[in-house]
Amino acid sequence: MDSSDLEKVTTPKKTKSITFRLDTMVIDELQREAHGAEISLNVLVNQVLRRYIEWDRFENKVGMIPIPKSILCSLLNQTMEVAAEAKIADLEAYRDRIVKHVAESALKVMKDTVLFMRNDYSFWTVLDVLRRYMKVAGITSDHRVEQGRKHVFIIQHDLGETWSLFAKELLLMIFSELANVKAEINATDKTVKAEVNL
Repeated sequence: MDSSDLEKVTTPKKTKSITFRLDTMVIDELQREAHGAEISLNVLVNQVLRRYIEWDRFENKVGMIPIPKSILCSLLNQTMEVAAEAKIADLEAYRDRIVKHVAESALKVMKDTVLFMRNDYSFWTVLDVLRRYMKVAGITSDHRVEQGRKHVFIIQHDLGETWSLFAKELLLMIFSELANVKAEINATDKTVKAEVNL
């Protein structure tokens, strides 16, 4: 954490008071949700508005649609089942080609999306937009700095082995093309962990 990051953490955010006129049903649902989450209504409304500012307002503009995790999980798995039924000789090489192609396509889409959302396309803005996407999609992620320059990125997606391979390939491309570094990436069926010196 450098000094600018420390200032962001320790400097209190400026706030303003504002009044809105909302439908009673909306207020009741917000209060019920806040109570269930054991947070104040003010905190919940801030979270909702922050998510809108950081993500939701861009979704339609960049062509994103919400899709259930179960469909995402089954897409690549069913592709592999069809390949097996078609008696493709080397299924592993076929899967690797698909994963690489999907990761390359995802990186191209990310470039346009990040440029549109942030008016900047750099390593850190890509990682920030990716982090925000995962948060909205319900994918757990973490970023830690260990031993000075060593960054550890963890993604826990619960989408299966093929999605881990996709995430691994995408991260390798991001680190290589945008930071010009080689990352050490390990993956399980549910989790991807990348370690890199930056």
